Amino acid sequence: MVNKPMLPLSPYPKKWEKPLKGTMKISFDIAVSNTKTSFGVIAHDSEGFVIGRGFSLKNEEMAGHWVNSMLSKKASRLLDC
Repeated sequence: MVNKPMLPLSPYPKKWEKPLKGTMKISFDIAVSNTKTSFGVIAHDSEGFVIGRGFSLKNEEMAGHWVNSMLSKKASRLLDC
């Protein structure tokens, strides 16, 4: 590497792990850049098959607790809860 990384490296490798048989795994991701916030949700079954997914982009800066609230609503709609 020529330059040092700007972000610290993770002390452990991250990899996707299958959920237990008969269950599903729901993953969330949030990205914030200046006045834009994007978030997504994806649900996998125990075989890794995608059950559902969703994504949204807001052209506004949002506080973390509002983003979590939006993700909960998105997950509920995604999974018909």
